[in-house]
Amino acid sequence: MTNKRQSTALKKSAKFATDDQLASHAPENLITYRVFVAAQAMSRLVDASVRASMDLTSRQWRVLVVLNRLGTAASGDVARLASFDHSQVSRIALELTKLGLVRQGSDGKDRRKQLLSLTEKGIEYLRIGLPASLEREQRLRARLSASEYEVFCRALSALTDEAAVLLGEIDSAPSRSLIQS
Repeated sequence: MTNKRQSTALKKSAKFATDDQLASHAPENLITYRVFVAAQAMSRLVDASVRASMDLTSRQWRVLVVLNRLGTAASGDVARLASFDHSQVSRIALELTKLGLVRQGSDGKDRRKQLLSLTEKGIEYLRIGLPASLEREQRLRARLSASEYEVFCRALSALTDEAAVLLGEIDSAPSRSLIQS
């Protein structure tokens, strides 16, 4: 099939934005855009705070607080709760191990499973970082009333659930890139 025929076939089978939609599109009004911008701002805030007080990244901090919550845990469990993929947790765990904050081991029943736990030094870092984390949380929550916070949490849960459904639909659909190289 020639490029012109492919282009015509694509136009018939795919949805394309109209000129009016292109002209009026305002990404700052999209839920995905606004959540991404807010998440980036929060990530930069945590990054700056933990870097200043402990010379850690926000991702390293997240693994520490998740391990504090779980106790000794498989890296897959840490990945799920921290919302990282397994390779990210492995990389971060290695960094934290080199800093002496996390201990890595293998499960006695399943050697393929990597177990992570906090060291005493890791717990000390949590003692140092947690007060600032709680203060950040308090200041952010103070911007919302109790009922606004409750609605915000429900909205985030609903959007997270729907994003998972949409992602599942995309992952199960046959790949059909509309961009021609």
